[in-house]
Amino acid sequence: MLPPKENELITRVGAGTPMGNTMRRYWIPACLSSEIAERDCPPVRVKLLGEDLVAFRDSEGRIGLIDEFCPHRRVSLYFGRNEECGLRCVYHGWKYDVEGNCVDQLNEPPEHQFKQHIHITAYPTSEMGGIVWAYMGPPEKMPAPPKFAWTQVPEARRHVSKVIEECNWLQALEGGIDTSHAPILHRLLTDNSTRGGIKPSNPFVRGKAPNLVVDVTGRSATRTCTSAPTISSCHSIRSAHRARNRGCRWMPAISGCRWMTTTAWSTTGCTARPTRR
Repeated sequence: MLPPKENELITRVGAGTPMGNTMRRYWIPACLSSEIAERDCPPVRVKLLGEDLVAFRDSEGRIGLIDEFCPHRRVSLYFGRNEECGLRCVYHGWKYDVEGNCVDQLNEPPEHQFKQHIHITAYPTSEMGGIVWAYMGPPEKMPAPPKFAWTQVPEARRHVSKVIEECNWLQALEGGIDTSHAPILHRLLTDNSTRGGIKPSNPFVRGKAPNLVVDVTGRSATRTCTSAPTISSCHSIRSAHRARNRGCRWMPAISGCRWMTTTAWSTTGCTARPTRR
């Protein structure tokens, strides 16, 4: 149990906070590729680390992740028109490219335009494994692209999903690496049950309470002996089970609410799509 002061320190993720600065030093999921699958498709709202953003795919297939609000009259670009390599505000027609540059001002005569002086926040993106990743930290500190093993397998062997949960990222991460709850919460009442869960005869259940060992590595990763490692501050990857691996990324939208991407993948020929329960 953390005292309130330490809890605030580790769960607040806004700009300028210690944990917010830490998370901004990694490539983090912004949205699913499927949410902006087509060129010039409608933009999507992205709430990430306390920032209001929009993601869009332009006419050339490039992905932009920019400030949601046009600086002219603070109108949401979520309602903007994605056209001709830019996102155009529906109010006065100011248009922004994937780098946040203002490239057009419909309400200004050509000789009076000052678009070259207008720029909004834009973050670099990388598309891998069915996810659009964002880097929100200092440009000079940008790490290598997030080439996790599961991002490199064929799409047919990978399944990516997204959910929103009203809790902070630390509560979710704790549940993800806490293997002690699984044989209690997810235990079936009988071995012949047809529901999904862990049978009472399973060694995982019969093994009683686990002993956890933490190993802090040179990669800033923490691993437990129960095969639920964390990578960076909010990622976990579970070891293979029946030729299938599973990973979770808990991304804070704001300090008290977060969204999670779950990935299942296989390096064999079988499908990685999770079984429905």
